[in-house]
Amino acid sequence: MRILFYNPAPSQRRYTPFEALRGSPFFRRPNYDALRLAHLSQGHDFAYSDEHIEGIADISPDIVVVHTPLNLARYVETFVKERWDEGVTTICYGSYPTLFPREAKAFFTSAVVGDIASVWKNILTDHKRKTLAGVYTSNKITHFDVDRQLESKYGFTPFFSQIRTSYGCHCTDENKDYCYENTLYKHPARWSIDKSVEAISQLKRKAVFVLDDDFLFDTKYGIRLLERSWRYKKMWIFQTTSEIFKRPDILPLLRDDGVRIIYLKEDWLGRDLLENLHNPDYVKEKEYQVSMIHNFRITVGCKIRLGFEGEDYKFYHQLQKFLVKLRIDIIELAVQTPLPGTMTHRAYSMKKQIVSDMSLYDQWMPVVNMPGMAPQAQYSMMEWLRDRFYSWDSIMLRNIVVSPRLGFYNTVFFYLIPNLSYRSNFLEKVGYPP
Repeated sequence: MRILFYNPAPSQRRYTPFEALRGSPFFRRPNYDALRLAHLSQGHDFAYSDEHIEGIADISPDIVVVHTPLNLARYVETFVKERWDEGVTTICYGSYPTLFPREAKAFFTSAVVGDIASVWKNILTDHKRKTLAGVYTSNKITHFDVDRQLESKYGFTPFFSQIRTSYGCHCTDENKDYCYENTLYKHPARWSIDKSVEAISQLKRKAVFVLDDDFLFDTKYGIRLLERSWRYKKMWIFQTTSEIFKRPDILPLLRDDGVRIIYLKEDWLGRDLLENLHNPDYVKEKEYQVSMIHNFRITVGCKIRLGFEGEDYKFYHQLQKFLVKLRIDIIELAVQTPLPGTMTHRAYSMKKQIVSDMSLYDQWMPVVNMPGMAPQAQYSMMEWLRDRFYSWDSIMLRNIVVSPRLGFYNTVFFYLIPNLSYRSNFLEKVGYPP
């Protein structure tokens, strides 16, 4: 059986024939679920087509699997309808069919609610019997193994390999309504340490990007995994919550085990920045925490959610100075985008403050209309903050301050390369994470 995995891309990142690939290669990596399905589809002809790096594959598949995020749902529905006739089985999965299975089923043969890998064997069996269901619901995550051949495909980052040791949301309560992990993986699951170590031993690249929502939510597991993987001399990039500062004793262990970048999730700075920027105790605490991580030669990334009531032009200028003062190395900005079906989304809907156009739900376009700042102004100020933080003078100034602590090697590969990659993306107008 011939299976095609189709990964769509936003228009600003989409491959154009005879033009250079768009955006920094640092952010171009294969869809991780495609790696999982490739492993589960052994014995079948599995092809992967990614609009970030190439045009759609010119093949006649029996099954097309389509990753369908909220913001690309309408584009994907139109494209699939025009590209493949009714004789081709089309399977969609992702945030859109998980939240809107009925609507997705109208355009696709089947829609998957939740994790597609958990129901993939059932789909293949039902397709063979010609008894495909309209909706498949995943209740338990059981498959972690991947086929990594796709990582070597031209156009994807040669810098690091990806891995997942867990699925599911580990956000604080105030952030759960914004988390896709909370929507897709209702029942969190974690890979066994033995299997994780075995997978790490097979990685050919030195740097490893961990996709877990919170790699250190179980500190004992995280430290044990890093220690058992020490012999393979890997360099680690992962994200975690502010809980890490309750265990400062693990920071030297993280350094010794090869951790190079830690992204602190949105809970670290919190939602009360409007007030906290003027609180000297708060500022000193955050400065001290950043310094703690820097002391162990680890780069500090920071994820920030903006777009709340009271934010204005003055706030964004103060925030930019605050971030530089903290000596943060990397920032990732997101505008508040509560997911449909959550309490936060319903509350804004009742007040008629949120847009219903799913194409805007990319976590960068404002979808909540807050008093005091129009969505267009909100977008402009977020762009200004991002562009100012990643301007040449800002990168160099922060580099001068932090490089003595990070050391030469970490400064080049885990400070300058990421910073220049973020800068490259916004200069090319292709967006950047999230």
